[in-house]
Amino acid sequence: MKIEKLFLFLAAPCIALFMFLVPVTQVPDETTHAILAWNITHDAAKEDSLQWLAHHQAEVITNSSPEVPAVLNMKKLGRFYTKKQDFSSAPFRLKLSIKSLAHLPQLIGMLIGRTIYPSYGVIMLAGRIVNALVYIIGMYFVIKAAKYGKLALMFISLLPMMLQQAASLSYDVLNYVSIACFFVFFVNLIKERTFTNKKFLQLILLTLFLYSTKTNNLLLLPFLVMIDFEFEGFLKVLNPAYNFFKKYRWYFVTGAVCLGIVAFYFFLKGWGGTQHFIWVMFNTFFLQQENVNLNGLLTIGIFGEFGWLTTQLPLWLIFIDIVVLVLIYLSEYISVTKTEGISSALIFPLQVLVIVIGMYFAWTLRSNPDNVGANRIAHGEQGRYFTPFLIYLAPLFSIWQSKLGFKISQKSIIKLSTIMILINVVVSFVVLWAYYWV
Repeated sequence: MKIEKLFLFLAAPCIALFMFLVPVTQVPDETTHAILAWNITHDAAKEDSLQWLAHHQAEVITNSSPEVPAVLNMKKLGRFYTKKQDFSSAPFRLKLSIKSLAHLPQLIGMLIGRTIYPSYGVIMLAGRIVNALVYIIGMYFVIKAAKYGKLALMFISLLPMMLQQAASLSYDVLNYVSIACFFVFFVNLIKERTFTNKKFLQLILLTLFLYSTKTNNLLLLPFLVMIDFEFEGFLKVLNPAYNFFKKYRWYFVTGAVCLGIVAFYFFLKGWGGTQHFIWVMFNTFFLQQENVNLNGLLTIGIFGEFGWLTTQLPLWLIFIDIVVLVLIYLSEYISVTKTEGISSALIFPLQVLVIVIGMYFAWTLRSNPDNVGANRIAHGEQGRYFTPFLIYLAPLFSIWQSKLGFKISQKSIIKLSTIMILINVVVSFVVLWAYYWV
């Protein structure tokens, strides 16, 4: 069975299971993302009809502590799905932008749900179903288009963290698909070594796609210049300039990085200074006593932090997942230069750093702008933001594979990956069932 078909076979039931295991609004930021989606066609701020989203968690589910199971009010949960709502006072108005793209699957599903049966539960469930279908179909074609890394793409896209988000109303769905799309563009360019007119058009569309999901995704684009390729078509006039750039590539890159650091240094002067910033980043990434979410929400959260950040996969299972993922990386080979392999691998830590820095300026400083020095860590980051970037570690292992002479049969590694995916889902089922439904 082809890997993309195996993905379909596994993704549909696994995502459906998560859809019903995790109650509506219990996925991180699901309420916020649902309101953002609804706001494309309605003024959610002026509608009492959407206030249920803010109150649903408190009314139906009590989960104030991860140390005790959540308490579900089954009577109110049932009413959530059966009680019809009046949307006659909700005037339709269209408010589209490129940033709305990530919310369209949820919106389409919610509107379909309201047409079928106008209860809040059905509306949200329909939104989840359409969102899940977009993820499944999108990742199917991404994996199919990949000339390298198919199995790694499948395994990462079916990690429990990804499954929970795919089964929700979160805009993470198209964010994950866009990051995977760029990876396929990246490795296919390495494989083919030619930048054609078709690739130029694809890159324009891909840039818009990346921007529409999350702005930090645009930082993937500069890594294309680390690939050795030749232009074809109307772009071939750029070959002499690009050959010159490749000859002195590391000088250009070093210069650009140094300029960026200097600019950031002056920017930080208005936000507590460089010393304070370094101290905050150190506390955030290294000191569990300062950042109590470091080992849980940030690290375990890459693989499986469930519900409203209240329960998680056991750590021993995550260690096994990492071992299996490394074996998958080593089982697939692509001919890469050392520059290409290392550059690709650097995407993961760079994105982690950029996301945390972004959260620091967007959330931490906003909460205490008058006393910047009192901020000890960055707040707001979650491991799920980093999960899709794991795939960019894969090319580095091709360099090691050629040196180690590591070989494993494709049939064996596919079986191992499938078994591990199923084990992850079974353990996730047990964890979520015990937390929400027992």
